[in-house]
Amino acid sequence: MSEKSKSKIDDFELEPVPEKAKRSWWVISLIWLAIGIDISGLFLGAILSEGMAINDALLATFIGSSILAVLAMLCANIGFQSGVSTPLVSSAVFGRNGGKLLGLITGVSLVGWFAFQADFFALILVEALAKYNLQVPHFAALVGGGTLMMITAIYGVRALGKLSTYSVPLMVGLITLGLIMASGAQPAGERELIAPMSMGEAISFVMSIWILAAIASPDIARYAKTRKDAILGAGFGFLLGNSATIVVALLLTQMTGTDNLVEVFFTIGLGMVAITILVFAQWTTNSSNLVSGALGMSVALPRVPRPVWVILMTIIGLAIAQFGMVDKFTAFLTLLGVTIAPSAGVYLAQYYFINKQDFTFEAIQNVPSWKINGLVAWAFGSAISACTAGEFFNLFSITSISPIDGILASFVAYMVLTKVSSMGKNKETVRDY
Repeated sequence: MSEKSKSKIDDFELEPVPEKAKRSWWVISLIWLAIGIDISGLFLGAILSEGMAINDALLATFIGSSILAVLAMLCANIGFQSGVSTPLVSSAVFGRNGGKLLGLITGVSLVGWFAFQADFFALILVEALAKYNLQVPHFAALVGGGTLMMITAIYGVRALGKLSTYSVPLMVGLITLGLIMASGAQPAGERELIAPMSMGEAISFVMSIWILAAIASPDIARYAKTRKDAILGAGFGFLLGNSATIVVALLLTQMTGTDNLVEVFFTIGLGMVAITILVFAQWTTNSSNLVSGALGMSVALPRVPRPVWVILMTIIGLAIAQFGMVDKFTAFLTLLGVTIAPSAGVYLAQYYFINKQDFTFEAIQNVPSWKINGLVAWAFGSAISACTAGEFFNLFSITSISPIDGILASFVAYMVLTKVSSMGKNKETVRDY
């Protein structure tokens, strides 16, 4: 492979992003918007419509998206300073091997998420084409869509930026048109709640759908030219992108009386145009899952080139999708929130309240293999989140939003452990003196 070809697929997975590769604020914002606007958000909107009144569902959507936006902005700020991927950022608090562990967990989780998104892609494409008497096998749609996503992911974040310049305007146009057409439709009447859920559960679902992306925001933010670009791009993308698709799904299902996404769009007269645009947007979103997942695996097992990880993750994800994992959608969302979210509480505490200089690339290169305080705090946060999650132990409640419970628990635990360790070192110093 020529040097020019290598430079095109280099995503700087093990080093800071150089200045020449950084992008303007509008490119960063478009990437986040493209990631946030996707089919799974529409699917979640349909789930919320089955469990809550429309006003409660809208409130849960805006609260969850706002919390996600704040979390993403805080993490993006760290990513901009360090200039490296999320697993390398986490090495500052978990140690070299701890960072590899998080990278491995993130990579495995994103294989599952890629499988979900790819299955959504295939299911909706097949059902939409059937409206025109075009019979396409699910497997063919799955492999075709997965191949598009894989090719983009091989070229990394910069390819996402180029793709987003096309997908975002299309999606914004669809959202605007859908809302206009929905506002003129006759309401289908009060929908029966099939699976009632609490406000806390709903907010938790809204957050869980993109909690991993928010925590992994350093992966994108490291490409920003300025700190402002990184922070505002992440906040704007999560607040608007995440909430817009869920809101559209809620309104459309309310107006049409069905939560079948294909039926919704054909009912209001958008038909294949809407499906084509949604498929295009899903291409961007699921490519980002492969990008972040491959970054995590590259840190965990650096001897395997990142493009190879992208290909392997694609193959495994497509195989998983064939086993109907969409049926376990809500359980998987909760699992992501329980295991991954608490890791953010640890490095947020270290950066904003203890010592932000630990997040420079030079400092990260010299961390020990393991940092026990960070690992213990992460494990504690995960345990608390599991205890408060309705689909796990459901033993008690703190904020009623299990991902936030985990983040807060790991944050507090790490602050306490760091303080205790500091006091112990001070006593040893006095004794030696």
